[in-house]
Amino acid sequence: MPDGSGMGGIDALLSHTGVAGAVLQATFVASVLVVALGLERMVALWRFRRDLRVVEGPVLSLAREGDIAGARKRCEELGTAVGSVFVAGFDRALGRVRGQPPTALVREQKRALGQLRSWVWLLGTAGAMMPFVGLFGTVIGVMGSFRAIGESGTGGFPIVSAGISEALVATASGLFVALEAVLVYNFLQNAIVRTGRDIGLLVDEVIELLAVMPPNAPARLEPVEGGHARSA
Repeated sequence: MPDGSGMGGIDALLSHTGVAGAVLQATFVASVLVVALGLERMVALWRFRRDLRVVEGPVLSLAREGDIAGARKRCEELGTAVGSVFVAGFDRALGRVRGQPPTALVREQKRALGQLRSWVWLLGTAGAMMPFVGLFGTVIGVMGSFRAIGESGTGGFPIVSAGISEALVATASGLFVALEAVLVYNFLQNAIVRTGRDIGLLVDEVIELLAVMPPNAPARLEPVEGGHARSA
């Protein structure tokens, strides 16, 4: 019987009995990476929201009292992306850096949210790709079963059961990792959207407070009646 190059390539692939096993190992590694990345992003999200609570509490209280320098110092002490957002606005309001506070606040807000979203796309990619990785293992298992039938010259359940079993396990593992990745991805996406809304509200309030601050105002302002401020 002639041995075509195409058939020889398939035989060479199937001669590696660990191909389907390698697919299972790949899905296991992907599952571990999905869990690790998901946990890392969840911790980053928790820290981000913790810093937002600091801004919502002490920082805004100081800003409402007119203590812009104190509010800036409190944000600087955070030493995080959230703190940097408001430090940028306060620096420009105090004249330490040239520029417009609203522009700086909105720009740094986008930067901070971009950092929070980093690597989350990998979860979405894993959710879309892993079923096909499992399908690849399925194809390898089925091809191995047909090869076994061809070599034995007979059919029957004992001949094909091993390959079909590997095929089904590979499919199931790929689907499991995909479901895992999609669940984590959707959770993080929704949480990041809510976090973006919350930091946006805080940025809007800071912009509003800075808008009523008189030009060339000192670092510490004391609110008075009429919505204006005077030097302390």
